[in-house]
Amino acid sequence: MKYFSVEEAEALIPELERIFDTVAELAAKAQAKAEAVDRLERAKKADPSQLAIEQSQLQFLTQAANEQLQSIVDLGAVPKGLEPALVDFPARVEGREAYLCWKLGEKAITHYHGVEEGFGGRKPLKRTLH
Repeated sequence: MKYFSVEEAEALIPELERIFDTVAELAAKAQAKAEAVDRLERAKKADPSQLAIEQSQLQFLTQAANEQLQSIVDLGAVPKGLEPALVDFPARVEGREAYLCWKLGEKAITHYHGVEEGFGGRKPLKRTLH
């Protein structure tokens, strides 16, 4: 497992912002498509071919969003949520395994939490990592 320095994690923030912008767009389109599928499924005289097209498009959008999230994993980080968008970076803080913690909108890595803790256990980061 790769351990990130604060500087390495911060260097990825612009890429993470781009990824989450893309995921948000795809999620909005998928939500609209899911509503269209739901309407067609409830319609008494729904066109089966139209329903199949809508379902296929929904599947495509979902897969595209998952691929974007996988790209975060490929960077060595761990996506932890979408609402809000959260990413953890494996690190060593004060000699122990921990996660540097980033939330969409933050321009710097300022917090961390232990490997058994989540976002609620965030602690302010001292800028000297070992």
